[in-house]
Amino acid sequence: MSLLSWNCRGSGGSLRSRKMQHLARLMSSTHAQVTFVSETRTSRIHASQLSNHFQVSDSFVVPAVGLSGGLWVMWTDDVDVNIVSSSHYYVLAFVVNRATAVSFNLVCMYGDPHHQHTNDIWHDVEAFVVQSQDSPTLCIGDLNNIMHPNEKWGQEPPCLSRIRNFCTLIKQCGLIDLGYSGPAYTWTNKRFTTRPTFQRLDRCLGNLDWCQIFPQTVVYHLPMLYSDHTPILAILNPNRPKPKRRFRFQNWWLTENDFHETAAQAWAQSKNQPFHNRTKALASNLKKWVKKKKPLNQQLEEIEQHIAQIQENQPDHIDHATEQNLVTLHNQILDKITDYYRQLSKKHWATKGDRNTRFFQQACTKRRQKNRILFIENAGGQPLADPQDIAQEFISYFSNLFTTIVPAHNIDFQFEGTITNEFTNSTQVFMSAYRSSKV
Repeated sequence: MSLLSWNCRGSGGSLRSRKMQHLARLMSSTHAQVTFVSETRTSRIHASQLSNHFQVSDSFVVPAVGLSGGLWVMWTDDVDVNIVSSSHYYVLAFVVNRATAVSFNLVCMYGDPHHQHTNDIWHDVEAFVVQSQDSPTLCIGDLNNIMHPNEKWGQEPPCLSRIRNFCTLIKQCGLIDLGYSGPAYTWTNKRFTTRPTFQRLDRCLGNLDWCQIFPQTVVYHLPMLYSDHTPILAILNPNRPKPKRRFRFQNWWLTENDFHETAAQAWAQSKNQPFHNRTKALASNLKKWVKKKKPLNQQLEEIEQHIAQIQENQPDHIDHATEQNLVTLHNQILDKITDYYRQLSKKHWATKGDRNTRFFQQACTKRRQKNRILFIENAGGQPLADPQDIAQEFISYFSNLFTTIVPAHNIDFQFEGTITNEFTNSTQVFMSAYRSSKV
């Protein structure tokens, strides 16, 4: 399951704007079950319009006040979302994943950019969390505050008193930062030629129950486009196994010569069983039958290669009858592929402390999550995400780092237990290389 949050800084005038097209692509590419959009700056777009345009199951809208604020929450039919309360700055909801029946509290946050109502906002959040304190809670959005001085880069120093107050409010809610992967800052004023400022205003927070139930949660900072804020994507179980594929009948099977015989035999073998068992047996036999066949595209390639071999012969040695049979077979397979994609496009398969206490165990879970390495860059600047590639890069780096650049035969030990000048010089060269490597 994944959740997407983006401060779009205005809807762009309508749902047909380039910014909203980008939002639709984000929702599709990330497969987000819940999408939170803040600072829409419009009160003319209603929930039904969002559901129809973005093809989601349902949505909830907090209209903007003039050109200030505006919140959208959209979700697919993979989840049930019950809106508990909302305001100009937040949407509090109760979410249930239909596939796993796991439920959690969701706080969609748009922090006060003027910092006048920050305390009131987080007191409401604290009351919401306390009411269901044994449930996992996720807070996602543009919090309009930073939690550490190094989360701001610019000419003006960060306000330390505001940081302390914000961290206190977060702790009172029992929330902790879930970290991130990607660029360090999620907002910029885009004054790159005068006074550029970068801050990490958008983030995900979770309580200890969240870290216990969803210990593998990963937060990604996506590319910053069409806004001065970075979209953030929270994936709850990134390493989840692929679900078992459901049986889906393909119309092109009917054109196979041995289909009817295979289906009839499978149906006859289960004649004394209930109807639902017979259909399961039939589906199982058909899946085994189709697996034995070559993929349609592979059949096309083999036929094209065979045709090319025939056409490479001299004109008076070309077997035109075989060539014509292959062309006919090629057309038949193309028809099967056409039927497959026609069926795919028109049919929707799915409806839409130092003691071993619970706190200490959950803190260890959070530490393990924070210490995970999702990707690194190698010496050439290329990102590596595969665990084996990451491990090999570390081995290669430290092997090169701790390998002397002075050949061993140049070190002359005249007497046992004596360190020569040549060895001392080589050690200095080695330490120089060590210090310059920025371990």
